[in-house]
Amino acid sequence: MNYLLFPGRHLVNTMFQDTYLRRILSTPPSELPGFLPGRASLSASPAGIIFAITSANQENSRFNPIPFHVRAMGVDRFARDLRQRAVFVFRVFGIPHYGHTESFARFTVKEIANQSEQHIKLTPENCLVLCSTAEVIQLYREMGFAIAPAELAEPEPKPATPIEIIREIGAHGSDWKTRPLVKCHLAPSHQSLFEDLPEVPQRIARLYQDPLTNQEGSLTETRNYSTYAHGMNEIIRLKYLDIRAVIRPGRIVDEGCADGALLAEISRDFPDSDLFGIDLSAEFAGRFHERQRAGEFGGTYVHFFHRNLLDHVFEPGSIDTTICNSTLHELWSYAEQEKTVRDYLAEKFRQLRPGGRLIIRDVVGPEGGDREVLLWCSDKDGSNLASDELSKHAGRDAAWLQHLSTRSRFCLFAKDFLAGKRPFPYQETVHDGRPFCRLTLRQAAEFLSKKDYTGNWKPEMNEEFCFWDFAMWKTVLAEIGFRVHENPNDPAQGSRVYTNPWIVQNRYENRVALFDAGMQSLPWPPTNMVLVAEKPRQ
Repeated sequence: MNYLLFPGRHLVNTMFQDTYLRRILSTPPSELPGFLPGRASLSASPAGIIFAITSANQENSRFNPIPFHVRAMGVDRFARDLRQRAVFVFRVFGIPHYGHTESFARFTVKEIANQSEQHIKLTPENCLVLCSTAEVIQLYREMGFAIAPAELAEPEPKPATPIEIIREIGAHGSDWKTRPLVKCHLAPSHQSLFEDLPEVPQRIARLYQDPLTNQEGSLTETRNYSTYAHGMNEIIRLKYLDIRAVIRPGRIVDEGCADGALLAEISRDFPDSDLFGIDLSAEFAGRFHERQRAGEFGGTYVHFFHRNLLDHVFEPGSIDTTICNSTLHELWSYAEQEKTVRDYLAEKFRQLRPGGRLIIRDVVGPEGGDREVLLWCSDKDGSNLASDELSKHAGRDAAWLQHLSTRSRFCLFAKDFLAGKRPFPYQETVHDGRPFCRLTLRQAAEFLSKKDYTGNWKPEMNEEFCFWDFAMWKTVLAEIGFRVHENPNDPAQGSRVYTNPWIVQNRYENRVALFDAGMQSLPWPPTNMVLVAEKPRQ
């Protein structure tokens, strides 16, 4: 099928656009006034129109006073009115706001392909672009597209543009229907839309008449809100620095991306890559899109998939780097444990290109996790409550947990871990007058990894961190077909396991200690791993 791509904010549609589209649908493109040929010859008229509503995630400003859903309703009415006089199919897509970037045209084409599950791939060979903005026309021409320049090629006096009609509505408010531009140039579809939704012209007038609101809908243009918010997220910076050296550029996926904080970091160092975030949470979806609206990804192409991580989102052999940052322990904990993790890793192997990398940064279990150890927990660093006293407190609010001694937190953890669905056996014993708990190293590591999550105690109790040690992770990856990349000369360039010194200093020292059966002090278990797994080149 041959397409006509009609990009724009589509705040309103006009009578001229109606007439112009009917001409395009019945006339060879080369006969259009001012037609700009592209790389390919387009002899046939388009059979489908793609309305790309740009800055779809922006509203409540003079630049975009109308919400996306209302703009989409207007385009739908406009296209259906037009279809009564011409034969064509049409689709409507919302394109996120990317700011001022020379990649705007390329991003729009990519976004349409992704939103359509790759069914609509616009190329210079199958698509004519309708655009009257000189700067945007140049971007599409650089890609090889032919251009129908619409109002730009019309003689004087030129037809009214959508933004001119919006400004008139903004200036006159409730009197909008009587204004000359509206009466002579606004398409009937949008006149009826604004009559059905009277709050829309009212909102336009409010925004245009507010003396404090600037063009972008903010109070000031000097505050950098992205920098302000970024200062609150230093831990993401540390996580990124842990993996930056092993990321392969190209198509980069952050699986379990949350609000997109890690992708914001990646976008600064990999501006020419395509970035994809995937998360199941509707809350994170909203927060991610807010980052995108605020421009935190700069000029990098970024797309968010509100999907389950177990879905087949990408085509085989299409991804250069997949990042799993604190993701796999959740798949283990909330799904079918080993089966789910193995199936997931196999899917990541499938989606990577030969030479592509899977980067896992997560918690990890200790080597020799089944051996018995002695765990000492301080009973002097907070309220040391007996087991029956702990049982009286049904809630797990952060303030109460923070006042508990480490010893009491351990007793509580033994009751709460995995909601008590799996036994957490341990024995209390005394050495040199000090109380200890005899348990496995894996059990001790689970407690150490979670004892300070007082703000999210209940959800953390549902998650298992230490199910596999580093060696087992490497074995499983190798069984699936990966080659685990290690670099002894430069650990930052390969797979590694480590104990975070900040955690030791601020959470372990003087609060907990580990010993073997002979009361010899044991090293701390690892807190984190970075696994770099490559798909072998054929």
